[in-house]
Amino acid sequence: MSTILVIDDKKDNLISITALLKNLITDCNVITALSGEEGITIAQTHNPDVIILDIKMPGMDGYEVCQILKSNPITRHIPIIFLTAIHTDSQSKVKGLKLGADAFLTKPIDQAELVAQISAMLRIKHAEDMLRREKDLLEDLVLQRTGELLASQMRYKSLFNSISDMVIIHRKDGKILEVNNSTCQRLGFSHDSMLLM
Repeated sequence: MSTILVIDDKKDNLISITALLKNLITDCNVITALSGEEGITIAQTHNPDVIILDIKMPGMDGYEVCQILKSNPITRHIPIIFLTAIHTDSQSKVKGLKLGADAFLTKPIDQAELVAQISAMLRIKHAEDMLRREKDLLEDLVLQRTGELLASQMRYKSLFNSISDMVIIHRKDGKILEVNNSTCQRLGFSHDSMLLM
């Protein structure tokens, strides 16, 4: 089930948008916030799939909310759709998109456009979530393999140094690449000085 966060300072708008979304998108959970500050807190704790954000709000306006959400590593991946009745000019749209919004819709709401935008944002979010999970799995695998490699190197080094015979590994030109502890002890040189020979 998808979760949509709606941030608007007018309770009537929240009620009508919630009812509209539940009617148009059957498999969605709608949560609401009456201020930008509350919306940011909810976004950080609930990790919604899409945020619908009003621009004109007292205190922190939608632009500032968008900027804060998009600069936070916890929330920057959440698609934001601006939905406004007042800031409908192209400068407002450009400003919103430059701040990181993914779409910009105006009121009165075109239901088909709203559903299409939300569906597109849900597909994008789903794809990005999958990529992040794959990235996390890959990082875990790299860490695991790196740990295994280091453990293997440590076992090799321990075995190599436990050999009582002198062992010197060198290139064809005679440059010493590695020596074991027995070699250093018998010849009276430190490991580092042997590698400089």
